[in-house]
Amino acid sequence: MKDFFNKETLDNIKQFCAENKKYVGVAGVLVGLILILIVVVAGGNNGRQSNTEAGSQTEISVKDFEFEKDYTNDAKDDISTLLADYYKAYVGDDLDTLGKLATPMSDNEKSYIGVVSQYYESVNDITPYTKNGLKKGTYFVSVKNSIKFTGVDTQAPTLDFFYIETDKDGKLFINNVYSNFNRTYCENELDDDIMELISKYTASSEFADLHEEVQKAYEQAVGSDANLKTMLETTLTGAIKQWYTSSGIANLKKSDADTQTTEADTQQADDASQSGDQQTTDANAGQTTDQQTTDANAGQTTDQQTTDTNAANQQTAEQPQAPAEYQVVTKDVVKVRDGASTDAKELGLLKEQVTLTAYGTEGDWTIVSYSAGTNGRAYIKTENLQTVGQ
Repeated sequence: MKDFFNKETLDNIKQFCAENKKYVGVAGVLVGLILILIVVVAGGNNGRQSNTEAGSQTEISVKDFEFEKDYTNDAKDDISTLLADYYKAYVGDDLDTLGKLATPMSDNEKSYIGVVSQYYESVNDITPYTKNGLKKGTYFVSVKNSIKFTGVDTQAPTLDFFYIETDKDGKLFINNVYSNFNRTYCENELDDDIMELISKYTASSEFADLHEEVQKAYEQAVGSDANLKTMLETTLTGAIKQWYTSSGIANLKKSDADTQTTEADTQQADDASQSGDQQTTDANAGQTTDQQTTDANAGQTTDQQTTDTNAANQQTAEQPQAPAEYQVVTKDVVKVRDGASTDAKELGLLKEQVTLTAYGTEGDWTIVSYSAGTNGRAYIKTENLQTVGQ
């Protein structure tokens, strides 16, 4: 190769080019065009490949999207850390930290947390179950945990739900628009696509199995400790209703009632105060399934407890006697809804032969204890249930 590029050879090439410059020029143009064509074609292919790849990420519609069957370990450590920090801040009523971990958070939700967090002592045994969302970096997360209430020995098993996203810096945060609180009171607008995905998620057999497991543990815990039952169904209920009647939400609803029927608002007020069942649902200013049975705080003074008890007793005197509890069992796979209507939000599915605590009926529907429901209550068509012992 070195000999080929010696001075004599190069001189011969120059002479040939000089004598045949016309043809050499044409050949040069052709070579140039070929090179340009190669670049253009390659660029076009790369562009098409890039567009195909980009399209493949958006090609799947919400309607066609299906969650993977098994739970994933993607971002498991980061999600576990986020949730541990969240619960710690919630128990401590650390609203500044909560606002950074779960956003957006309204003033009404903050006031709710201020009320219910006083009954918490700790949140333990935090176990997340994660599924990847439609978009990269989004996660649908169910969280098993146990709530320790002040002055109550038995912990309450709960199942929370979080919709977690990744910000532009690659850091995880809880999209609090889809908390149980906002899905109940709708202070922030809910995206229909995400709500459809949440509905798909809660309708999955994996979620149903997880919920059934927690529900059974919850029923057992409440049945074994009268203090836990009183905390959930009396003390906590009274505190929540007192919060609701004095909150900005109640005032807003009252204003809306001037132009709309108040039936739904009345039901919502009852739901907001009803639960001792907060049950596997919402001590958390509304984390779906959620903080559930929850809401009690660490560090309640004797004076505060006395005040809450008196408030609860006063409300009991003002309200009709609650119907006696009884047990029902599902006859088949049934849909569980957040209201006594087929138009009400679907909370999930239950398998055949699942035993639930019932609290009476509303029209053609039975009110049951259900962790994913508003304040731990939900509705199932009565025709799909059978009373235990009958």
